[in-house]
Amino acid sequence: MLRTYKSELIRFRRTALIGAGIMAAFTALITTLTFVGFDEPTGPGAGRGPGSVVTDLASIDGLMAGLASAATMIGIVALALFATSVARDYERGTIRQLLVGEPRRAFVLGGKLAALVTVVVAGVAVSAIIGIGAAFALAPIADVSTAAWTTNAAVSAAISTAVNVTIATMVWGLAGAVLAMVTRSASTAITAGIGYLLVGEPLLTLVWDTSSDWLVSGTLSTFTDGGTALVSYGQSAVLLTLYAATFVAATFVVFSRRDITD
Repeated sequence: MLRTYKSELIRFRRTALIGAGIMAAFTALITTLTFVGFDEPTGPGAGRGPGSVVTDLASIDGLMAGLASAATMIGIVALALFATSVARDYERGTIRQLLVGEPRRAFVLGGKLAALVTVVVAGVAVSAIIGIGAAFALAPIADVSTAAWTTNAAVSAAISTAVNVTIATMVWGLAGAVLAMVTRSASTAITAGIGYLLVGEPLLTLVWDTSSDWLVSGTLSTFTDGGTALVSYGQSAVLLTLYAATFVAATFVVFSRRDITD
């Protein structure tokens, strides 16, 4: 039994490090593309007017532009991380041994989700630091002024962005957890989650134009962006809370009532 716990702990640490590393890598890549991956118009004064890419990056939000743009990809990594961790116990058959040692299912699942949430918080924090470092390093190359980034307003905006991305990433992870609990397969859960993102919601928007503002992926994007013209930040926060509560409740109900040998 002790060997099983140690083995699972080692696997979890390895998965967590890989997940956090991928989050940071995506942030670094997208930050780089954000600053140097665009083509500014040429000519006297071109690309420096209101609304230009360089002007936007020079604003207080430019410091965390990379992290904000990478939010969806980071969320997908969290979905895969949660799904893999939850489904692994069933795929490897270790769930029986874990429940023999600790028969309180809610306690077992709660501990696993708490550990995964901790990984998400750490992963986004590291990603934010890397994004900030990359932004300052790339700003001179892209000829972006960093004067606005050192103000108190910029610090507040950066913290707000980091918090929003962290919360959204947690919800992505919880979606992966409930999918894995239902399917008991990491690959199926990840495929279903990404398929819904890339195919499901886009198809629904063809029938219901404003559905993207209220469905899971759209709500996550709206929340991360601080609201839209149709859905305020507060409305998206409430809706996101409802989604998160639904995911958590469904995960615990399925785990508590479903036989582990099914």
